[in-house]
Amino acid sequence: MFHVTGVYPKWYPEDQRYDRSVIGRIVAQDFQKGVGEVILKFLDEWLDPSLVVKKTKNPMGVPIKWELKNGSSFDILTYEQSTESFEGWKGDIVWFDEPPPRDKYIATLRGLVDRQGRCWLTLTPLKQAWIYDDIYTAADGDNIFVVTVDMMDNPHLSKKAIEKFVRNLTEEEKEARLHGKFMHLSGLIYKEFGEHNIVEAPTVDKSWTRYFAIDLHDRTPAACMWFAIDNQGNHWVYDELWLGDVSLPELAEAIHAQEGDLKPLVRFIDPAMDKNNELAGGFNPRKELMKHGIFCQRANNDPYYGKSRIRQALRPQYSTLYKRAVPELRISRWCPKTIYEFQHYMWDEYVRDKSERDPKQNPKKLNDHFMDCLRYIYNANPIYRAPDNESTGKTVEYKGEYTKYPVTVEKSGYHSLVEGK
Repeated sequence: MFHVTGVYPKWYPEDQRYDRSVIGRIVAQDFQKGVGEVILKFLDEWLDPSLVVKKTKNPMGVPIKWELKNGSSFDILTYEQSTESFEGWKGDIVWFDEPPPRDKYIATLRGLVDRQGRCWLTLTPLKQAWIYDDIYTAADGDNIFVVTVDMMDNPHLSKKAIEKFVRNLTEEEKEARLHGKFMHLSGLIYKEFGEHNIVEAPTVDKSWTRYFAIDLHDRTPAACMWFAIDNQGNHWVYDELWLGDVSLPELAEAIHAQEGDLKPLVRFIDPAMDKNNELAGGFNPRKELMKHGIFCQRANNDPYYGKSRIRQALRPQYSTLYKRAVPELRISRWCPKTIYEFQHYMWDEYVRDKSERDPKQNPKKLNDHFMDCLRYIYNANPIYRAPDNESTGKTVEYKGEYTKYPVTVEKSGYHSLVEGK
């Protein structure tokens, strides 16, 4: 309010003050609660009504634009509105109350460029993991300044009331609500994932059973994952490829180059990539890759089973071999994109009336490419298969317990694949 009214306390730094009228914006969760129960009460307490010339209301009767006698003005938007509503604006100051979606944040931030404006976010870090990556960890004390406040530091709350509140929180919620620490884990799908799942690059033995999965899209890079099971039953994500702006022949060449002689037992591809595109003259990505030696079978796209198996594999369990608790699944540090997705793969959520609905059952279609690859593999119930090093010229069928589509494998150390059935 100091900036829009031009009325500053004596302690406010001179070089941080505006000596002219300003244009501002306040952004909240929604009009009913975020604006009605928080922002408007704040304005009633801190904004002298004698300084206000005009208030413009929306069809719901909520004031959304305020004009002051000194020429300053500010509007109010919510995360319910489309991103287009945030575009085409120029201003000096912005206040986001609670974590904003990144697209709305960027659209508003663009409006601050011309006037070298300032932006504030006040929030309990329960969601929007991008804030942790783009703002919190990027704080330099100059361009980005972060203040973390513990609930116990609030002099207006009694210790007894805080203790009563804390009894209702989970350990995860305490980190965010009590200590102000980021908890994008609240919407994270694989909460079991942690540092115990990340290892230095394993030395992959040729005797290990190896799997490959690929997730193809038109407008995003191709995600390729290499996965192995050793003779002790440990699961390893040992390599990845994230490659865009290439043709399928070039992609196939890159896959062969990355694999070297560590060819997989079986490859999986999204079933959607095994459909003839009539508009493209019957083009079929799976068949196109086959022409270049990448023989893939259609993955089982079950959205539930694979996630359940992945969660189980991520959890540390006591091992008689290691004499301690270790997870079945470990990911090489050479796979940063896979690790990033584990840390940012989130459930989708409703923007409105969340308290009156069951949570959505679908993940966000974001940061999910390598997660899909891993799910394709686990949907097939991958197992260790001891290699037969004697080349017999015969063929065997690989049938995962949960896989509909068998693949014929040349029985020569199972390193060479032929056309999938």
